[in-house]
Amino acid sequence: MAILTANGIKKSFGDTQVLRGIDLEVEKGEVISILGPSGGGKTTFLRCLNFLEQADSGTLTFLDETVELAKANKKQIRAIRMHTGFVFQNYNLFLNKTALENVTEGLITARKMKKEEAVKKAEAALLKVGLSDKADAYPNQLSGGQQQRVAIARALATDPAILYFDEPTSALDPELTKEVLAVMRDLAKEGMTMVVVTHEVGFARQISTKAVFMENGVVVEAGAAPEFFDAPKTERTKEFLRSMSSKDV
Repeated sequence: MAILTANGIKKSFGDTQVLRGIDLEVEKGEVISILGPSGGGKTTFLRCLNFLEQADSGTLTFLDETVELAKANKKQIRAIRMHTGFVFQNYNLFLNKTALENVTEGLITARKMKKEEAVKKAEAALLKVGLSDKADAYPNQLSGGQQQRVAIARALATDPAILYFDEPTSALDPELTKEVLAVMRDLAKEGMTMVVVTHEVGFARQISTKAVFMENGVVVEAGAAPEFFDAPKTERTKEFLRSMSSKDV
């Protein structure tokens, strides 16, 4: 069953057309990796799915509700965001709040959850990402990998139907990258539905059910992960995967 279906998503910034009509279908429990060179539109596409950018055209069907992206109102956007989680490239934590407070903040302010319930959810989410012992630590007392795991816990605490990741390891060195990827690998095993923009081709190969290669605002190739990685159909996809092979996890 499809949780999300995107059709014909287009987005321009000024005279630059960044997305030229992107389609995507995400079924429950799938992990979809979106790969491609920098500037290809991957992050913009992900942000359009969660209305962090407003697309110029296209439709989004999410949990059986269809909206026109360019005309979506605040109520429709809020309804979609209530069922999604977004993990940013650079953590986006509140520096003046502890790890626990970073996780509870959105639950209390945006979702009007009682503090006691929010704390329970936050503690469970921090346990899931292996940071129970860091609940009272502030971001500047945590490594980059730990900060990103707090960000994942914050997204998990909302019980999302789908989790979006935007290059979650790009700001980390290789050692810290491994701990974040390990958490994501565990989530995939548990059946969490995820769409992941990543440059970690080896990791994408390990966890993905489907993979998408984007360049110049279009989908060059998409398919089931085994075929995509082992027998890509287009020369451009083959070339890209060869160029990234030395960076495999």
